[in-house]
Amino acid sequence: MRKIGTAIAPVMLSAAGALGTSVVHAEGLIESIIEKTTFLGQFRVDAAFKTNDEQNPYNQNAFPYQNEAVSRQAYLPPDLGGGRWGDTEIPSLPFVLDTNDTVVRNDRATGEDYDWNQVNLRFSGEMDMRFNRQWRLNVKLRALFDPVVHDGFDAYDVMGDQGGISKGRYDRYADTGETNFYQAKGRNGENINPLEYAGRNYMVDFPTFIINYKSGKYDLRFGNQQIAWGQAIFFRTLDVANGLDLRRHLILDRAIEEFEDERVPKLALRATVQATNNILFDGFVGKFQPDILPNPNTPYNVIPSEFYRPLDNYHTGGYDNKLDAGFRLKGDYGNWGWQAMYVSRYNPLGVFRWAESGVNKGLTPWGGTVGTAVETGYLLKPKCSGSQNPYDNFCRLYDSVGEALSHTPFTVGPGGVYSDKEWFAAAHSVRLDGVDVINAAIRDFPALRDIFASPVANVEEASALLNTFFIGAGGSIRGNVQRDYFREDVFGFGLSYVTETEDNKSFWNQIILNMEVQYTPERVFTSPDLGKDGLTSDEYILTLVAEKWHRWSESFPAAYLVGQFMHRSESDLVGLHLDGYGGNVGNTDPKQPGGISSANYLVFAGFQPWPNKKYIAEWAILYDVQGGLLFQPLLKWNPGRGMSVDLYYNYVTGDLYGDGSKTLTRALDHVQEVGMRFTYQL
Repeated sequence: MRKIGTAIAPVMLSAAGALGTSVVHAEGLIESIIEKTTFLGQFRVDAAFKTNDEQNPYNQNAFPYQNEAVSRQAYLPPDLGGGRWGDTEIPSLPFVLDTNDTVVRNDRATGEDYDWNQVNLRFSGEMDMRFNRQWRLNVKLRALFDPVVHDGFDAYDVMGDQGGISKGRYDRYADTGETNFYQAKGRNGENINPLEYAGRNYMVDFPTFIINYKSGKYDLRFGNQQIAWGQAIFFRTLDVANGLDLRRHLILDRAIEEFEDERVPKLALRATVQATNNILFDGFVGKFQPDILPNPNTPYNVIPSEFYRPLDNYHTGGYDNKLDAGFRLKGDYGNWGWQAMYVSRYNPLGVFRWAESGVNKGLTPWGGTVGTAVETGYLLKPKCSGSQNPYDNFCRLYDSVGEALSHTPFTVGPGGVYSDKEWFAAAHSVRLDGVDVINAAIRDFPALRDIFASPVANVEEASALLNTFFIGAGGSIRGNVQRDYFREDVFGFGLSYVTETEDNKSFWNQIILNMEVQYTPERVFTSPDLGKDGLTSDEYILTLVAEKWHRWSESFPAAYLVGQFMHRSESDLVGLHLDGYGGNVGNTDPKQPGGISSANYLVFAGFQPWPNKKYIAEWAILYDVQGGLLFQPLLKWNPGRGMSVDLYYNYVTGDLYGDGSKTLTRALDHVQEVGMRFTYQL
């Protein structure tokens, strides 16, 4: 931290002498403010190198069945007299010859492998300007640059296949060019975070930009800020004021930092009042800001890139004008403590559902004779009139198959889903039901029935429908999903107790025990069928935490130890509903999700400084009782002169036992990496 007024003061004093007494007073005020202004700067390098050969299975270079030959067969649609899906193959007439083929995905679309999961350069700066004893201005700046050591997937490489990846009428910034590492926009092209400036490989934002008033028992903060109500590692039971930004390193950063770099700042007014000697009031009103998810084909992407990046309705749905509000009461009475909270908010994860593509592209000329047959059959139907619809009548809603497809969630284009096997693997990897999502799309979008898609009863029928359309599209079909947000009321309560023993050196002395409970009635989740109404249910979350500082020997400083347990009744740790768990994993035959009754996680973490604090050993273990594990050992070195080096390892597996279909960490079990962080305090 460095004060800057000494060098500036002489210049301002000489100017004041020329301008008069009033200017002298102004100069004195300015000099006083400058004297009370401090700056703090930090330069940081973050890097993570892969130690295994597995690539991210949500990206174009490593999807399930990427290098396997998969057979596909086209069938006569039931609406054209084919009976049930899968019963009648399209006749091999002279004008219909390509009803059966074999596809190898890697021959059609792929991307560059990643050796480095993360490489970025970061500058963080903080200015604290005090006007007087009560008022101050605090600004924190964060600037990130990624040198892009791997290009990933480039949509321009497949422009000659199936007409390329089309933009349509919405902003497709993350899908139609090179891999975009940092931008986050709504479907209308506007930034989701207002105080952020980002490009493909850089971002600049203000995690904090507040005016702070503090006097006596009152503390008011207005501006862009993070509101951290939680202390648990990995868990967020009462920490519900801010969403998470997962673009930089998901939750795989230094775990002890407790979401310090992940919370999405929001424009808010926050008031903290010491109501009594024992009770603290903390409340806020703020602009709703959603979670930010990684973009397609980036190293930590968690949404299959066969789909377009979800169209975000943050601006077009009017959510950018919505407010969150809440309060917390916290009381301490000797060894006992309690807290209670209530927050009315829009769930920042949102609800994902099928969306109209907005892309007018038909099946020809890339769809071969099957595509031509479908286009011809469609044009033979008369236009629907009056109350007619394609469900009950042999009529069409639009002038062409391309126009009809623009009103469905599906788009003809490369780099999408190429086979039924890939479809089920992709759907189940993100906790969706591969059969139900088809039926929900047909139910919610009449244009699909219009182009001869009809509901399916099982995996076999779904496979017949899917492969028919993949062949008719000339390769693959890309999915379109949108994100909306729903208001919810979150209630929370907590109890704490600090143990005491007669022996002050006992391990059981001064253990801080915490219990936190969250209850949210009628929370809306993404439905495993991507239906338009989502899935609504009451949810409760229970978290137990025990933490302690303990000195093992006189020669070492005290170690910090923490153990945690979380039980969730409806969703997993990231907020996806448990009904979608249990589907097939990777290159295996389709197995429909059966769901699990609850999610339960254990954490053991802590750190031990060396006697001179030159080194600090840290560890964090997240265990999913269904058989998943995230283990992060870390060694911190402080050589002095403002420098520090963190060296850590992230080991993730989803199948310690079982097939991994019921674990949270299955989504990340390709991550085995050595990470390094170099920090220099300026």
